[in-house]
Amino acid sequence: AVLPQTGPVRAPCFFWPNHKMSSSACAMCSAPMPLRSVAGRLTVATSPCNHWLAYLPQRLREQPEFLAASAAAIPAIHDLLPQEDLVKRRADRQASSDCHPSSKAADSELLSWGDDLAVAGKVWELSQDPEGCRCVQQALEQAGSEEERLAVAEELHGHVLQAMRCPHGNHVLQKCIATLRPQDLSFIISELEGCSVLQVTRHKYGCRIIQRLVENCHARQLQTLVEDLLFDLPTTCRHPYGNYVVQNLLQYGAPEHRHAVVSTLGSEVRGLASDSYGCAVLAMALAHAAREDQVALARALLREPGLLPGMACMRHGHAATRRVLEILEGEEREDA
Repeated sequence: AVLPQTGPVRAPCFFWPNHKMSSSACAMCSAPMPLRSVAGRLTVATSPCNHWLAYLPQRLREQPEFLAASAAAIPAIHDLLPQEDLVKRRADRQASSDCHPSSKAADSELLSWGDDLAVAGKVWELSQDPEGCRCVQQALEQAGSEEERLAVAEELHGHVLQAMRCPHGNHVLQKCIATLRPQDLSFIISELEGCSVLQVTRHKYGCRIIQRLVENCHARQLQTLVEDLLFDLPTTCRHPYGNYVVQNLLQYGAPEHRHAVVSTLGSEVRGLASDSYGCAVLAMALAHAAREDQVALARALLREPGLLPGMACMRHGHAATRRVLEILEGEEREDA
């Protein structure tokens, strides 16, 4: 197919994504962005990553030259994969519903290889690999039964802490938590309880694991984790990663856990309100805690002289200040 001469595509610069495209070229590096050049570059895209297609604009995937270039790249992708790991393709695989009809053929070819990769017996090995972790996540999503899904997840037994620290394995661990039944997550919780929960909470990947557990587990399963978290809650609220765990607990946690967190925050408002991350936690508490806890926290902020004006000028403090004004009534609001 021959692409009509329609001129350059209005899109971010192909060479520098942060550059802005003008009508004919990148305004910063003067590199033209014709669609024909993009299609040509796709013929050398031999990385087996099966998600790069989602980052391309929809209008590119609708063009004939793109489809031809994608088809040319598929044999190279398969050449990179160990033949013993490939099994017969699923004949009834269908393209995802959000793909444009004209790009279904290319999409299904590019996205199907990882789905058919055997993961049984080597889940932990694959979980440490940037492409292999996608295969494990796909196996968890598409398991035929809860027993099959649990069999995949149990291969991580004894490797939970390592997976939590791994830039690829942490995504597999999150997928396990999101897809397994709460009662099947006990091995993950027990391994996390065997180390310092505060260290996990303040880890750049570990904070994600705790958040997924809060969203998917029963309150009784998380009792020990929450108690450990409350041990040094003010410091965690001011931590670049730990603050997201506290916010998540305030948003999705059980009522008794929210109350315990807000009760601790009420005695530390001065230190929290002077920190950007602490202000974000206060804003979440004022938005999702029980009504009586919201009022108590708002009054604690009001009692500190000069605290609200200073907090209103901070990055996340303005949201908390606005919530205080919404919660308080009558003379208290006038004082605020």
